[in-house]
Order: sequence, then structure tokens, then C-alpha cells
Amino acid sequence: MSEVTGFQSGVNGVNDNDILVTLDETGSSDTFNLMSTAGAMDVQVSLDGVNYTTAPLALTDQGATVSDPVLVTAPNRMYGFRGKYRRVRVLQNGVTAVVNPSISYGQM
Repeated sequence: MSEVTGFQSGVNGVNDNDILVTLDETGSSDTFNLMSTAGAMDVQVSLDGVNYTTAPLALTDQGATVSDPVLVTAPNRMYGFRGKYRRVRVLQNGVTAVVNPSISYGQM
């Protein structure tokens, strides 16, 4: 990421589909990175600021040597995605609690 313009820590999750982090306005950001220290997460995005995707976004595992897209994260790994979105939200995936979710964003 060339220029980080924002960082946000989220809340720890308890239940499947808990909203952990919401970016209400991403501005001119087009590059996003996220991680947690426990649990699994998925990402939904909105182009109009109201309606979110019903399927999770494909993410790139930043630590993998072969990077097939994934829909769900694993703990203590860095994941990234690119695009121009109005809003981004990160949800818990499954019953294992997500701990220390965070996301950074900026321009490539």
C-alpha cells in the first residue's frame, strides 16, 4: 500500500455474522488490509452506501506463496482486497469469537 489514509480497530465478536468493523466512508481509498488474532472473518461491501453484497468478497492472503482467493480469513494472517467502495463491513464467520479485528485502508 503506497499511502495509508486510515486505520480502524473493531469490536471483538461473539456470534456468527456479528459486525466487527464498519467503514462508513472510504473516500478515495482503493486498497484494504485486514487481520485478527482469533476467529474467522468475511467482508461485505456497498457501492451505494445502503445495500451490501450478500456473498463475501474474495480476499488475497498476503502471506501465502500461492495466492488463491479466499472468502474467509484465518487468525494472525494479513488479507487484502482492492476496489472502490462506498462502505465496507467486516463480519465474524462461524462461532469462534473474533479477537482484535482491524483494517487499514489507503491508495495504491
